[in-house]
Amino acid sequence: MTALLVDLGNTRWKLSTVHDSRLGPVEGGVHVDVPSSLTTRLSKYRQAVDVVWLASVAEPEITERFVATLGVVLALPVHQVRSTDPMPDLVSGYRKPHQLGIDRLLAMAAARAQSRQAFCVIDAGTAVTIDFVDSGGQHLGGFILPGMQLSRECLLRNTAIPDDSEVEDQALLGRDTATAVALGTRQAVAGLVERFLIGSAALFADQEAIAFVTGGDGDAFLELLPGRCQRVDNMVLRGLAVLAAGESR
Repeated sequence: MTALLVDLGNTRWKLSTVHDSRLGPVEGGVHVDVPSSLTTRLSKYRQAVDVVWLASVAEPEITERFVATLGVVLALPVHQVRSTDPMPDLVSGYRKPHQLGIDRLLAMAAARAQSRQAFCVIDAGTAVTIDFVDSGGQHLGGFILPGMQLSRECLLRNTAIPDDSEVEDQALLGRDTATAVALGTRQAVAGLVERFLIGSAALFADQEAIAFVTGGDGDAFLELLPGRCQRVDNMVLRGLAVLAAGESR
């Protein structure tokens, strides 16, 4: 069985397929393209897939429009995964499970499929999310911070900071305002990860934990993170692939 995987993020959508646990090529676009460019792209999957798995953190009307387009073009059942759905070998740590973003949960499911060690997932997109999972698959909770662009826009909008886009990327400390803002976001994320992995609030005493980094801005954080780090793209799609593979067995 071949499944079409659909990841609807805050601003972009991605598509891929999975067959025999192998993820196919990934393509995507921005939500304003739906349904115009999407209809053309979906048509090539009409005879190639048997089922659709979808995860969305987009606005409800965007999700509804996307699902409707899928139905018209493919005429296949769409499994929309939600945060209250069970995950393989992973337990949500949220007191109110419906509030946990499905993108975060699926990224953790993808990481859990790759490792039985304790780990954290850093997803650096519009927002930066950090989630910690112990070696038994129990999600302990995490953090949500503004992403790099969002942090900058928030400061520019609410202060008299000049709008200067030139950033000294390799600097240790900011020696101009734009660099100080950019480095502040990066160091805030790195500091949280370090504190809870190996620092004063370490969650996994005497255990080696892995940090999985994903998202469009993930590379900006990699060299600042402690311990073992692994850059993994498209973790939401990979989490959907884990669910699809389990369902086909």
